Amino acid sequence: MTGAIAAEAPQPVGGIGTGLPHVHVVVLTYNPGAFIDRCLNSLLDTDYPAFDVTVVDNDSTDGSVRSLRRNFPGVALVETGANLGFSRGNNLAMREATAPFIALLNPDTEVDPGWLRPLVERLCTDPVAGGAAPKILYLHDRVPVELHAPTFVPGGGDTRELGVRLYADASEAAPPVVNQGAYGPETDLEGAAFRWTGGSATLAVPVVDGKARIALDVAAGPDRNDVELAVKVGGKSLAALPVAAERTRFERDLPEDAVREFARPVIENAGIKPLPDGSMRDRGTFVTHGNVWQAWDGPDFAAPREVFAVKGGAALYRRSMLEALDFFDSGIFMYYEDADLAWRARRRGWRFWYEPAAVVRHAHAASSREWSPAFIRNVEFGKLRMLAKNAPWRCAGHHAALASIHGGREIRRGLAAGDAEALARGRARASALRAALRAMPATLRLRRTEARLGPLDARELHPFFEPE
Repeated sequence: MTGAIAAEAPQPVGGIGTGLPHVHVVVLTYNPGAFIDRCLNSLLDTDYPAFDVTVVDNDSTDGSVRSLRRNFPGVALVETGANLGFSRGNNLAMREATAPFIALLNPDTEVDPGWLRPLVERLCTDPVAGGAAPKILYLHDRVPVELHAPTFVPGGGDTRELGVRLYADASEAAPPVVNQGAYGPETDLEGAAFRWTGGSATLAVPVVDGKARIALDVAAGPDRNDVELAVKVGGKSLAALPVAAERTRFERDLPEDAVREFARPVIENAGIKPLPDGSMRDRGTFVTHGNVWQAWDGPDFAAPREVFAVKGGAALYRRSMLEALDFFDSGIFMYYEDADLAWRARRRGWRFWYEPAAVVRHAHAASSREWSPAFIRNVEFGKLRMLAKNAPWRCAGHHAALASIHGGREIRRGLAAGDAEALARGRARASALRAALRAMPATLRLRRTEARLGPLDARELHPFFEPE
């Protein structure tokens, strides 16, 4: 029933009387497109005998609700009638759940058949575990492709050793990621975004339907011509490209035997780790010289371990903990609500685990385009709200100042250069700051509650800092 909250009763997917604790799985959707069918098909194949599924739809307009009713009649559906965001949408279903454990999944995830049992076992064996995180991998495995180029030092105070410029790739469905050996984003004189490589860089090229195609848009930069770029896979030469000062395009399918031999999973999230400034990052994500890159799956992510928080996009929570905390902070639309929940939970004696035997694949940011203005606004507001509730004031002040500085810089660049995207990003940061200030009276009331439980000196973060 559109325009009002309407729910169909959940129907158990697993068997009755198994002796295993029941799990209520909530999938929150907002214009999920074809992702939701793949998500639910994989979810309904879960090798666990006692679970039911509820889809909460945040007023999608893409026809996915009709598809859900037609293709998954046994899955309960809640239509909110409005886009409530991540926190309120999930809270709506979690408050009604009676199962001892509640799992959350994003609609652009696909689960391995055995994903749920290790998470349940962890919560059953550790009575103070409030949540458990699976190993979240990017949807597509990737092939490491090496780039090697002669370097130069630009001078003028810039001491970097630079190779070639890598411009944004045209493959929108599954673009390669610069995994290591590159610097952060810059813009050329025409306003086009690029990254400088060093002498060596590694791309992670996705494998889709068993095939991987590398597409490079490269330039040597002003006053440089015929710079030879060596492209290698597994140490073997794929191509030697003469790169001119202007942009040059190169596309080639990777050899099938190389794809079979070298394709590897890439970590998106192995729990949430805190940073010393109070912000949070996915375990498995790193920032080097301003370039964000993801780790390959391997021994560092093979063992269970306690983590600061679990990612709400794929997690199992203990319902009693959620009820004690009054669930997610409904004042956070999306992003940082999971870290805020964990911070509050830890102050009350709960802890969280990463369980690598549970594997979930994720088409990252499929529903909320990463670094879009809406994404930036929600991330900035969620971070400021979390910090103002839980952290020393210096942390909240530091990030408010960063949002102001970066936002002002983007607005000025947008106005001066006619860069509409930069202008929109700057305005998004300004909007987040204004919203955080408007919410401050309510945030301060919540902060006083947290302060009664313990000092707000970020001591909960310290055991979970990791080398960058």
